[in-house]
Amino acid sequence: MESSFFPYIGAFCWIGILLMLGTFLRARVKFLQTLLFPASLIGGIIGFFLINVGLIGLPSSAGWKVLSPKVFSMLTFHLFAFGFVGIGLLENKNKKEGQSKEIMRGALWIALLFGFLFSIQALVGKGIFDVWKLLVGGEFYTGNGYLLGAGFTQGPGQTQAYATIWEQTYHIANSINIGLAFAAVGFLVAGLMGVPFAYYGIKKGWVRIEGHKGEFPKNFLTGIMDRDAQPSCGNATTHPANIDTLSFHLGLMFAIYGAAYCFGVAWFVYMPKGISGLGFGFLFMWGMLFAMLTRIIMRKLNIIHLIDGESIRRLTGVTVDFMICAVFMGIHVVALHEVAVPFIVSLIIATIATLIVCLWFGRRAPSYGFERGLTLFGYCTGTAASGLLLLRVVDPDFDTPVAVEVGLMNVFAFVIFKPISFSMPFVPVEGFPMTWIFVGMIIVTPIVMYFLKMIRKPAF
Repeated sequence: MESSFFPYIGAFCWIGILLMLGTFLRARVKFLQTLLFPASLIGGIIGFFLINVGLIGLPSSAGWKVLSPKVFSMLTFHLFAFGFVGIGLLENKNKKEGQSKEIMRGALWIALLFGFLFSIQALVGKGIFDVWKLLVGGEFYTGNGYLLGAGFTQGPGQTQAYATIWEQTYHIANSINIGLAFAAVGFLVAGLMGVPFAYYGIKKGWVRIEGHKGEFPKNFLTGIMDRDAQPSCGNATTHPANIDTLSFHLGLMFAIYGAAYCFGVAWFVYMPKGISGLGFGFLFMWGMLFAMLTRIIMRKLNIIHLIDGESIRRLTGVTVDFMICAVFMGIHVVALHEVAVPFIVSLIIATIATLIVCLWFGRRAPSYGFERGLTLFGYCTGTAASGLLLLRVVDPDFDTPVAVEVGLMNVFAFVIFKPISFSMPFVPVEGFPMTWIFVGMIIVTPIVMYFLKMIRKPAF
């Protein structure tokens, strides 16, 4: 029984404990409410310190057994990939609103700058790592600096996917640990820098909603709903005498994830060695594609009503909460020792550069410049959820179209971002022109935006 509990069931138990602790602290500590830190982030930070002093573990008949950061790193990967199954099953709720020309332009604006910022951050990380190795020496792989762009803009899951390919296919050391560390710090940057940035914009009068002071209802700040304000979490699509609705949705997601895994195995076995690692590295993508195919088939069979969007959103949200908490415990501080200085320096420079880019382009956006720039900063340091949290500071009721644009930007990013997302797995290949791909993105993006009239005179 002990062997079946260790390590993964025990790791989930620890994540649960830390999520509860994070929920309690968010409800009680004013500072955490001010920075809008979610419970998963608070719990993850606490877990980071505990695991690196050897306090995260389980009792056993042989004594205390410590859980390794690699356990939580693996959970991060699968939680991310599993969440994409939920994304693939979802249907866009904003189809009609999305047809608006202004919203489409705003989504394209965000998508273009998303790739632009990834490129800047990646080159900053690689450049600082190169300079440090030139000055001090060492055996570390400087290409791991590229993961700063992935960690900031795409979050821990996608970063882990790239790093897993690098480690397993090309035997690059420490990629997962460095990538997860970049992603984890990105969440902190989103709160520590983004919230003051938002309030500064309100103070300067840069927001479109006049008279707004960045005030929120109590339940938003504490993260706990009031007794008389508890919205429904979903709708029943199956009868409980047969199967619980959540069981049906969770079972469907696991079945799809299993199919995606089988596809990944087939890819790994039958594809050439250079790209075979994509079989498991892109497990999240296979999961999303299989989920979209499942939705199409269910629509053809006229049983699409069995999928409840709210239930899928809640289950996907669960994977995000658990993933954010796990990512911090997947970081092994000792393994970062050799690159500690370039790691910190690159983080500082990339944060400043990201803030400058968001403010410069935001001031010159066709409309809703500050709201878009602020949301972009959160998105390109944490995740889309971080960007929406910052947007709520200046637009609490989502009266501007920016929240919709954040969702629709993925339609454009699917095409615009392909040169980067399909190239990142091959960074360790000798002679691969990753640097030039980033340079090209940095040069082309402002030109495209200029001709699309997305760069205008400063509005604030």
